[in-house]
Amino acid sequence: MLSTGLPVDVLSMILTSEQIDAEKHILIADTHAITNGFDAYSVVRLAGQYQETLQRAIENMSFSRWQVVRASEIDQSQAYMDILRTIEASHDYIKRELADMHWFNHEHGVNLKVGWALNGSKNSDETAFDAEFQRQFGELLSFIYVVPGRTFDPKRLRSAPYFCTNPEERILLNAGENVANKIASAQERFGEQATRPYEKFLSLIIRTYNKTIEPAEGESLAERLQYIIDRCTK
Repeated sequence: MLSTGLPVDVLSMILTSEQIDAEKHILIADTHAITNGFDAYSVVRLAGQYQETLQRAIENMSFSRWQVVRASEIDQSQAYMDILRTIEASHDYIKRELADMHWFNHEHGVNLKVGWALNGSKNSDETAFDAEFQRQFGELLSFIYVVPGRTFDPKRLRSAPYFCTNPEERILLNAGENVANKIASAQERFGEQATRPYEKFLSLIIRTYNKTIEPAEGESLAERLQYIIDRCTK
């Protein structure tokens, strides 16, 4: 399924990347989703929303040297198509993942990719793509990983930081998102003990924000996270 919203969890990757002194790029993989059989119109609409949300957040946090692009903006270039033809993979999605990395290295001098890793998984995170890239292209890129995102649902605690299957189980990077209400609703549904892992993860995002930008205002976790979301989405 396509994502039903952009979780605030994605800030873990963005704030970590901001601490690296280099030009940064975010790629929204719209072509990849269409290749996987999703409706093209729905993909284009969602990719546009993600691009606007991420660009707004970066600007509102006063970050510089960032670029947010869609795969469809680069993958028709001759340079990208030349790279794509050199790649060996069993599925077009995998070929495009590897081509993305090679293109950013070749065209922008990118030598470090920030991803996320799910301990014990070989297929659910980005480490498999990265290992295959190194197998085919050697040490062109280095990789660092943040911990996976979380959900309030104790049956599905870990998830991709940028993908949401149920907006009631994640805090979203949306204007108008009410953090206190969302946490209270989740605690009522799942129990206060069950929601603590996600709340601990959200506290980690707040601490990273405090270290990278400024102390978030507010007394409670909900107030501090609300401050961050409001700044990112205003």
